[in-house]
Amino acid sequence: MNRIRKFTEAIEANKFQEVIEEVKKMIEKTIEKSGGEFKSFVESFIKDPKEVKIEGFINDSDIYDFYLKYRNQIDECLNDVKFFDKPASETGSFGLYEYTINGTQAAVVEFVKELSK
Repeated sequence: MNRIRKFTEAIEANKFQEVIEEVKKMIEKTIEKSGGEFKSFVESFIKDPKEVKIEGFINDSDIYDFYLKYRNQIDECLNDVKFFDKPASETGSFGLYEYTINGTQAAVVEFVKELSK
């Protein structure tokens, strides 16, 4: 529970507001293109983030660019949810680039969870 409380406190302090707003815009752009409704898209993404894709967040290179732009918030989020405590192999990462991509995707799931509240 401690990690969730720490992440929640960070959210309340608006530490991640900029990156959450960017993720929200990306989801809205996705819905604009493919139809649907924001709340149901967010629920589907949280349920199955590997299958439900956000526009502008599909290719590894786009995910990496997103990481570079928001790396401080992403790293802080991942630290808050103890992502770095897991071995790289547990995250499905077998190289540094993959680890960065997988970590960024994990952070985006956390940010999208905040949008569902």
